[in-house]
Amino acid sequence: MLAAGYISNGVDRLRRPEAAAASIAPLLAQARKRVEIPLDATTIARATGAAQVAAGSLLAIGRFPRLSASILVGTYLLDTVGERIAAEKATSKEEKRTRLERTLTRTSMLGGALLASVDTAGKPGLWWRTQHAAEDLWSSVENTSKQAMSALGVD
Repeated sequence: MLAAGYISNGVDRLRRPEAAAASIAPLLAQARKRVEIPLDATTIARATGAAQVAAGSLLAIGRFPRLSASILVGTYLLDTVGERIAAEKATSKEEKRTRLERTLTRTSMLGGALLASVDTAGKPGLWWRTQHAAEDLWSSVENTSKQAMSALGVD
C-alpha cells in the first residue's frame, strides 16, 4: 500500500514535471549557492519521478525493500524540504495552509518509507548477523585451539 503512493507520485512527475519542479526549485536555488549543479529543476523532477516508480515497484513486490525504501526517502525528502521552504515564503493564509497540508502529507509518507527502510521483516539485521558470526568464529577458534593443545599433550 505504501508503494502505491510513491509509484503514483513518480508517474505524475514523469507526465507533468512542472509542479514537482516548482517544489524542488527553492531547494535547488539554495543548493546552487554552495555548489554548481548543472541540472535544471525539471530534469531533477523527472529523474526523481523515475526513481520513485522503480523503487516503489520494487518495494511493492518485496524486492530489495530496504534499498528501495531508502531511495524513496531520498527522493521524497527533496519535495518535503522544498515544500517547506515554499510554505515559509507563501503570502496568503490559504496558500500557507495548503502548503502546510502538503508538507504534513509528505512527512507522513516519509515516515512510512523510513520504517520500511529499517524493517528486517522478522529476519536479523546485518549488525546482529555480523556480531553472531564473529562470536561463532571465536568459539570455533577456541575449540580448535583446545583440541590442538590436547593432541600435543599440552593442557
